[in-house]
Amino acid sequence: MGVLCLVLALHGCSDPGPVKRSWGEMRGLEDIVGNMNDTSYSSVRSKSPRLNALGEPVAMADFDGDFIWAEYAAPWCKACSWQTPETQKAEQDTADDVVFLTIMTAKSEAYNDHATVDTAGSWAGRFGLDAERVLAAELWFKAVPEHRLYSPQGHTLFVHVGALSAEQIKQAISYYRPGWEEWSRSGTRAEWMTSR
Repeated sequence: MGVLCLVLALHGCSDPGPVKRSWGEMRGLEDIVGNMNDTSYSSVRSKSPRLNALGEPVAMADFDGDFIWAEYAAPWCKACSWQTPETQKAEQDTADDVVFLTIMTAKSEAYNDHATVDTAGSWAGRFGLDAERVLAAELWFKAVPEHRLYSPQGHTLFVHVGALSAEQIKQAISYYRPGWEEWSRSGTRAEWMTSR
């Protein structure tokens, strides 16, 4: 994990926002993050619902028209145990404006050991999270913790691998959301938006 963070820091793009977005060529996100022509997240969000901690199917399309802050976590990840309470603090101040989801990626560090409804339920219970908003995913290979901010139209506005404080999460939302809203209203691109 430490090596991955170092590689991302060396290859990631900096931007003028208060919290550096992290992504790089190795992650394949350089053409997606901040690209207002890319709604690949939106185009597939209704096709693959995931089960939440209650065993109910949840599709990203259920939140159409909302900003979404997605936190990816796993029970074996020590940083995630610190991260989830920080995300909860940020949610308390921004929940009226942003939907917060926790996406459990795996049960363990073992190969192909995907998260289950039980994984999501255990995590929701451990931190007192809304069980409807904790999802189980088949993403055992994903680096965690990871954060993503999606626009109401499905643009990927922000990606960060690694822990963020509650204040950093709020700063990121406060920075990227108004830029997207202005672009949506007037077509004026924020400085952090790509020209693709």
